[in-house]
This record gives sequence, C-alpha cells and structure tokens, in this order.
Amino acid sequence: MPVKLEQLHLNDAEEETNDLKEPKIVPSDKQICDGVVLLWRQEPASEDLGPADLLTRIISRNPQWELSREDLEQVLSGHNLLFTDESKLFTYADEVMSRHPPKPNPKVVDKMELREIRSGRWSFFAAKDLRRDEIIFYEHEPLTPILPLDKASLASKGRSCSLCGQLLTQSSQFTLKNLLDCQACSAVWCSKHCKRLDASTHGFLKHPTSKSKLVSASGWMRFEELCKEHGLQAPYAIGIVYARIILNRQDGAHIQEELESLAEVSQLLRTKAADSTNVGGLFDKTTGAVNSEEGPVWNELFKSFCTAFPQAQEQGFDMDTFLKNVGKYNINQLDGQIFTMYSHLNHKCEPNVRYEFEGKTGLRLFARKDIKKGEELFTTYVNPLHGVTLRRRELLVNYGFLCRCSRCQKELKSRQEAHTKQLAQEEPDQLTAPRRKSSIKASRPDLSELLKNGQEFDLEIPENLRLERRRKSVRFDDRVMVALEE
Repeated sequence: MPVKLEQLHLNDAEEETNDLKEPKIVPSDKQICDGVVLLWRQEPASEDLGPADLLTRIISRNPQWELSREDLEQVLSGHNLLFTDESKLFTYADEVMSRHPPKPNPKVVDKMELREIRSGRWSFFAAKDLRRDEIIFYEHEPLTPILPLDKASLASKGRSCSLCGQLLTQSSQFTLKNLLDCQACSAVWCSKHCKRLDASTHGFLKHPTSKSKLVSASGWMRFEELCKEHGLQAPYAIGIVYARIILNRQDGAHIQEELESLAEVSQLLRTKAADSTNVGGLFDKTTGAVNSEEGPVWNELFKSFCTAFPQAQEQGFDMDTFLKNVGKYNINQLDGQIFTMYSHLNHKCEPNVRYEFEGKTGLRLFARKDIKKGEELFTTYVNPLHGVTLRRRELLVNYGFLCRCSRCQKELKSRQEAHTKQLAQEEPDQLTAPRRKSSIKASRPDLSELLKNGQEFDLEIPENLRLERRRKSVRFDDRVMVALEE
C-alpha cells in the first residue's frame, strides 16, 4: 500500500512562531488600572509587590501589552493606586459633612449621646458603661424602605413584594383574603404593613392613568429602566426617597429632615478617588459605579429624573443636589437601606460595636466588647478580616480617607519590619550562594528508562532568555515524520 510521509511539528512550535508575530498594543489608563486591581482582587498578596515585580505579573497576564515600568508607575500614581507619600494622596473626607444634627428619639438612644466632633460632623458616644453583647439601640425600620433594583422586575410581575422586594411564598388565597394585591396593576405586597407604607407613592409611580403635577408615572418608569440599564442602585434609591418626601403628607417632612442630617458629598468628587469600575474594582461595587469618563450618564439620569418629577428643578433640586444625594446614599447605605442612627457611627478597623438585622427591616446594635462611659462608638465600613492594604484602599476609594487607626498602624509597622528582616537575610545569601549547576547534569535522567516508558523531562530555561510563552516539555526533536495512508 503506498504511503505518504509528512513532517509535523511538536511542542506547539508552529503556534509559537505565529504568536510571536502578534503586534504589541499600548493599553489605556483604564485598562492598566482595571488589570492591576483585578490582579489584586484575585491575588491579595500581590498588593505588596513593588513596581518592578508588579510589572512582571501584569505583563505575564497581558503578554500583548507594551508597557514600561515608568508608564505603569505614572498611571497608578495618578489614580491613587501607587504612592510613596501619603500626604499627596487625593482624599475628600474633609468635604463630607451634614447640614444639621439628627434628632433621635431619646427613648431609643438612652444608652448613647450625640456629640459634635468637628464642624458639620456628629458621632455617638456611650452614655454609660456598656457590657459586651449588650444591645445599644434598635432601629425598627430604615429611613424609608427602598426596593432593591434587582428585584424591581420581579415586583412588577407580582413575584416579590412591591415595597421591600421579599420573594413571595404566600398563596393567592392568602393574598386575596388580606387584600395584598393592587387592583390596578400586578403588584403584590408581603404584608399589610408594607402595603400601608407603599400606599402614598405606589399609584403615582406605577399607574400611568394617575394624574399628578408632582409625578409622571411614564417618566418614572423610564427613569427606572434607565437605572436598570446602567445597573445603578443609588439614583434609583434617591428617586424613591424623593417621591416619598413630596407625596407622603404624613411622613414626608420627617423623611426630608432625617435625610438632611446625613453626611453628604458629591458623587463626582468621589469618582476622583475611584480605583477601577471593572470587575476587580472596589468603588461602589454594591450599588453600581460610573467611570469618571462617563459623565454624560449622570446628565442623562438627571434629565430623566426631572421628567419623572416635573417640578423638581423649580423646588431647587438641581444637578448638584442630585449628585450630592447620590453620594449621600452611597456613603450611608447599609445593605441598600439607610438607617439614620447607624449612619452617624464612625469607622475603626477594630470596632467596639456590631450590628445584626432584625426581621425584614430592623437593625440592632450591640457592644462588641466592654465600653466605658464617654467612649466613642465605632463600627467598621469594611470587612475587618481583610488585610491592612486592602482595607485602607477600600476606605480611600469609597469613603475618601486613608485609615490611620491603631490597628492599621500596628500592622503596617509589623509588615515593614518583616520586609526589612527578609532583605537583610537575602543579601548575605546572594553573596555566598554557590554557582547553580545545570539542571540537566543535576537530574541526569536515565535515557533507557525515558525511551522505555515514554517519559518526558523538563529542561529549566535560563531567566535571561526572557521568553514570554510558557515553558514546554522537551523532546529530542520538535519535528517528526508521520506515515499517512494515501
């Protein structure tokens, strides 16, 4: 039978040749920041790498990038991701302030007292000695319930509560018997309490046939869809709060007063401290983030907001107010809701209080340790189990300050001492280290065994070759002759 001989390549030799011909690209600032932040998120230990080692890791993940160490340092420094002088970092904590102090119910906060710690900033202090695990206060409900944006579609179909977003498990008979459904649309509530709270705004926002000079139902539906399109919870939440203020004659004034007592800062100012808005970023990751380069999105949202509330601008709700309220929501929200008293607690990486959600809407605050009378109450804005670098970066990005609490200072000092000790141990080792032997001579594979068992062995490639592709298993030739049936 005639046969045809053909030469084939092994070890991806042909593929490697083609890949080496791929042109290099110069990444944008956003691509660099996103790539670095994503690396830090996936490999937290990499946050401690120096610029040179960081560049090596980034290039290994993006071999098509043409990026120098100088360009990497310049981009990261400009976006607050790399710094040697903390005093030069952009922070906005001094711009965060409240219009007036809150007015909590004395019966609810009898174990703590409110003090002004600096102009426009208030905080709670222990009014008496508190024991560990002792309950300090209980907020029965948030400022006003805010439907999670990701539950809005389910709520419009009657599959979740139209107010709180809780998935409905009740029977249709229970719903009809307790009058928990809307007669004009498909909305359903999980309880009479939720239906009562939603009564002042539901009809005006959800029923196109409703007539009101204050609200346009069709405009609101368009605004809601726009928020869904961009995945932004904050402006949607502000829309709900604003609707309750202007439509709820009984509680509207109280809601506005409580809202004005919260710390506020413009969302545009906050974006200057953002590290990234990609999957690896920390900026407003729970409520949606808009990159500073996408400013027109805010203009589009505000225009849609004014369509939903035709008299908003006449009442002084301009673009600046809109952005301040978006920033206010982002720095005060807890799991998507605003709890007025809890919002006035300051941060510490080693807090002395903890919170627990009670039922669907309540929040209880407990003493995490024994607290003496006169001590300030501290919560934590970030996960205390994270390392010091990640904690400080998340606080800088989302709250505009670089934490210098006792725990951070202690961990930074300990890390610096460990790094100095490691360098001191490496220097003498490098001076006295013997010359490295060839990996082939050291291993000395048995050729007969390799041929008998079909085994392969790895040949260590010298580092100075700077090969960008993975190391390949070595055979005795990268070309073989194959007999093909003709």
